[in-house]
Amino acid sequence: MKKILFLFMITCLFISTTEADDFPDKPVTSTQKNFTIAIQPLQLFNWAWRLDFEARLGNSNGWLQFGPAIYSVDKSGGNENPSYYYYEDFYYYTNFWFDIGLREPFSKLNGYGLDINYKQFLNPSQFFYFAGGLSYTRINIKYFGRVFKDYIEDGLQYHESVSDFHTQTIKKFGVNAFLGIQIPNRSAFLCDMFWGLAYRHSFSDNKKYAFNNTMFSFGYSGVVLLMGVRLGVKFN
Repeated sequence: MKKILFLFMITCLFISTTEADDFPDKPVTSTQKNFTIAIQPLQLFNWAWRLDFEARLGNSNGWLQFGPAIYSVDKSGGNENPSYYYYEDFYYYTNFWFDIGLREPFSKLNGYGLDINYKQFLNPSQFFYFAGGLSYTRINIKYFGRVFKDYIEDGLQYHESVSDFHTQTIKKFGVNAFLGIQIPNRSAFLCDMFWGLAYRHSFSDNKKYAFNNTMFSFGYSGVVLLMGVRLGVKFN
């Protein structure tokens, strides 16, 4: 992931430098547009398709950002063999290298999310900015594991531990705060890099597996790191 981010930075800086050499006398601020649309390619590591829409607030340096996301992945390949998925404390990974040690195994995942942020540039050239806002995510995770079920026998209530495929629904609310750099250029191309912190609080069925072992887990509650790259276009 660090190598990919580094390559994006080098590419954006190269484009920015080239365009600045072609138009040495033209002020950067004259190229600012009123709208942007961009993707976040690093979100693919999170099995998410994220598309950001931004609108400039009048002629100010303030922007409003909407970031809807769709989560979707099926790791089962039609195979319902439990040994491929989470079972008690046993981990068995058959997917990408970035799974290892970061997230608990699962069979299928789908869901959606939305971030709404306010973005304020700190200088007239609209290069550095800070942003903050709110986020909401709802994800359904199918996995193989144990869950306790209640049943009545002879007028008494019993609790039984059952191993089977289950679906955990996670609702996650968050607050974002981050800094960013938007590479100035005189074309419609947009390159934006950001980093910061966020707080996430997750709600799920406490009778099922919580998926909250690490900061990268889908059900984690607490402070998390934010880092990303946005590539897109600017327009009026």
